[in-house]
Amino acid sequence: MNINREHVALNAYLNLLERKGFSKELLRQREVTILKLIPHIEKIHSDGVAFRGAVDEMFKKLDKSQWAIYLPIIRDYFLFWINDIKAIVAMNQDKAFEANPTGWEPKERDLQKMWDSLDQLALTKSEAQPLETYESVLRNHGADDSFVDTCKKLVKLLLLMLRSAPHKQPLAYRKAVDANLALFTSEEAYNIFLKVGREFYYFWKGDFTAPNQAQLALA
Repeated sequence: MNINREHVALNAYLNLLERKGFSKELLRQREVTILKLIPHIEKIHSDGVAFRGAVDEMFKKLDKSQWAIYLPIIRDYFLFWINDIKAIVAMNQDKAFEANPTGWEPKERDLQKMWDSLDQLALTKSEAQPLETYESVLRNHGADDSFVDTCKKLVKLLLLMLRSAPHKQPLAYRKAVDANLALFTSEEAYNIFLKVGREFYYFWKGDFTAPNQAQLALA
């Protein structure tokens, strides 16, 4: 295993951000975040499951108010850590690494009020279709009613946030996920939402691998 893997990835990540116009202060913030992560990942294999487990362990030591700040930085760094050039190029083309991002942002909402009124809010046919497919896959994998109902409610919240997004872009989806994180104060609820968000993305964008991704929900 390359012992410099983490720092090589960190340097590549910071170099890209610097070219994008990030200030020294913002670069340092991201550097400090990743340096805190490195002890948790330097001895694991370069795969998503191991990485997510390491991040979960790191988050157990963080104040919950910091989770939403750390998560987008760690998520971006992951692409460099696994050296996924194709994904980095796609994210760059989607302007995901801009110092002053523009474009679609989720509308500000009272998330708690939205959560409490989900049963009264209807989805469109195009919104409901990927959710129905996701539910079917979960049930085929043996998920019980309680688990399925929780996943459906979390996905519905996400779909309503995405309703105003002009295109099915990865960046828009990530913004919607991050915007909803403030609703969840417990570590368990927070982690469940992140897991459901990761899995449902493939259904939302119509990826043929979506059923395989749903298997992670039952891991």
